[in-house]
Amino acid sequence: MHHGAITIVQDLQIPPEELTQRLQSSDREVFSQLFDSLHEPLLRYARRFTRDDATAYDLLQDVFVTLWERRQTLSIKTSIQAMLYTMVRNRALNMKRRDKWFDRESSVDDTEATDSAAAPDDVMEAAGLAKRLKVWIGEMPARRAEAFMLSRYHGLSHREIGNIMGVSERTVDTHILLALRELRARMEKLDA
Repeated sequence: MHHGAITIVQDLQIPPEELTQRLQSSDREVFSQLFDSLHEPLLRYARRFTRDDATAYDLLQDVFVTLWERRQTLSIKTSIQAMLYTMVRNRALNMKRRDKWFDRESSVDDTEATDSAAAPDDVMEAAGLAKRLKVWIGEMPARRAEAFMLSRYHGLSHREIGNIMGVSERTVDTHILLALRELRARMEKLDA
């Protein structure tokens, strides 16, 4: 079973096959639930390409409108989640070709420590590490950073990432392995 499909099943409590069938039969409730469960992660992913909140939001709205318009002819090879990530990526790349606004730098949302019981020093250290990770990921080759982000920040399987990026699962494995090695080496250097 695909990791992305598991996420949707947990959020919507609907098996992936039934989800597809209900979407194809114009079930607005399922569409709304799908939108609610995937809107934020897809918006973060779109921001990676646009680096502009308004453009990312417009892009994502366009993707969901397209999904609704084409719902009756859906052909889902992995999961709806992976299909939507692919649609966001393709739409962003098409905008790049048209408008030349695409920025290859990776952008990771800052993770904020919200545990009120944590010591202030720990909170500051976690925030500092999150910023370092953002910079380090941004310095990776674009494809490596994208594979790593889709895996670690968006919870997609290697197979789904391969479909989104148009590469083999083995290539995704390599990208993620190299990203982890690079981050580990930088962490070791930081600790030293």
